[in-house]
Amino acid sequence: MKILFIGDIVGPGLDWLETHLPGIAAEHQPDFIVANAENMELSGTSSFVIAGMSRAGLARLWTLGVDAVTGGNHSWDGPEGMAVHEDNRVLRPLNYGTEAPGRGAGLIEKRGMTLGVVNLAGRDALRLVDDPLAALDAQLEAWGTAADGVLVDFHGASTEDKLTTAFAGAGRICAVVGTHTHVRTADAQVLPGGVAYVSDVGMTGPSGGILGYDPQKFVAAMRARHYSDAAWQFASGPVELGAVLITCESGRATAIQRL
Repeated sequence: MKILFIGDIVGPGLDWLETHLPGIAAEHQPDFIVANAENMELSGTSSFVIAGMSRAGLARLWTLGVDAVTGGNHSWDGPEGMAVHEDNRVLRPLNYGTEAPGRGAGLIEKRGMTLGVVNLAGRDALRLVDDPLAALDAQLEAWGTAADGVLVDFHGASTEDKLTTAFAGAGRICAVVGTHTHVRTADAQVLPGGVAYVSDVGMTGPSGGILGYDPQKFVAAMRARHYSDAAWQFASGPVELGAVLITCESGRATAIQRL
């Protein structure tokens, strides 16, 4: 089983994927494609509600062959932030309680294989999340042997939390991929127990700014101690790709490589 995971798609990253993802898929032949897309579109002016997803943007990803989309602290941002979760292919952090719209895990059946995808978040990304390990354990128990492999997108900044989840999942999951910081880390590896791991996949979005956004609003906010009502804008540099290709056999990872 080969899984292509694409990190935090930011704005122009979607246009870039429409041009380049078909070629990447043709070259590497992934069985499943999963992407974090909560930063795909601009939706507001505050420091907390700036991103989000729309059904039109998601439709473009489905057309490209993306099988599932994960999220995080921006999962419900924007005018369609609730409606997008009507699609079972859209996941939000599993450990964000039971009342928030959407689901935190899903099974994807394709090419005679079943991939389980779980979205978790840390408290540094979503203050009110529950224990990620308890949520993951319960989901894996509920699935039993239904999945041939399980991928976890852990959305947060704490490498300790992400690594702890990876080691705790040994023998039951094949990968823990980190998202949220938008910065590629250099620690892609297969851990003992057969879990592919990377602290942050990085963003798929425009370089030359901060987190894929124009830096001026961040700079002004640091000086003034608050965010202005000026519109957010994406950064103007070339798009950088944050993605990893994971190979799993019998539910355990044998390789992980950056693309």
